[in-house]
Amino acid sequence: MEKTIKSILVLGGTGRTGKHVVEQALQQGLRVTTLVRDPSKENGLSEHPNLEIVKGDVLHYPDVYNAVQGNDAIVSALGRDGKDVSPITKGTENILAAVRKSRVCKLVCLSSFGAGSTRSKSPWLLNTLVRLAGLQRSFEAKAQQELLFYMSKIDFTLIMAGTLTDEGQDQGTAYALTQLPCVTGLPKKISRSKVAAFMLDQLHSNRWNRNTVCLLAE
Repeated sequence: MEKTIKSILVLGGTGRTGKHVVEQALQQGLRVTTLVRDPSKENGLSEHPNLEIVKGDVLHYPDVYNAVQGNDAIVSALGRDGKDVSPITKGTENILAAVRKSRVCKLVCLSSFGAGSTRSKSPWLLNTLVRLAGLQRSFEAKAQQELLFYMSKIDFTLIMAGTLTDEGQDQGTAYALTQLPCVTGLPKKISRSKVAAFMLDQLHSNRWNRNTVCLLAE
């Protein structure tokens, strides 16, 4: 029987996508824990009765372990910290290690279209821009992250999203790698709020369990 998820840990909750995850999760009545280095960045939600803000660093295993305890699931919108990609790599290692000693039954993580198993599906223009922007290490870290998920035993959904924007109300379509349409040029922009909604939807669905799914704007 599928477990009912009532409490979640949000990682990267003060980021541009993570803040939407936190806000929408609270609107849905979920109990939310966030692990943040700077609690003052918690988007004015610090007084919400269903939000617990834990000060800590995803690179410090004891902080991750303590934040994970008591939650049913994890939603991660972690990204690189400037040029430092260790939140993606070492952070994921710490998360998976903590999950093994918890009651967490699901992990939903945001990554980028063009990384990992989607690299061969990515158009040449996107790959070129990644290289010119100096994002190769970030995309390599996300490929490593994907491998760590598949090597684990946890139920996860890894979401490879297209170009993100803070504007618009566009719709996103989820594609399996085997059903991905031909993408030419740059992927159309998809709103962060829609991506956050899709991430939360996966907490209550088994459709993409232990799978990488592409989320692209229509």
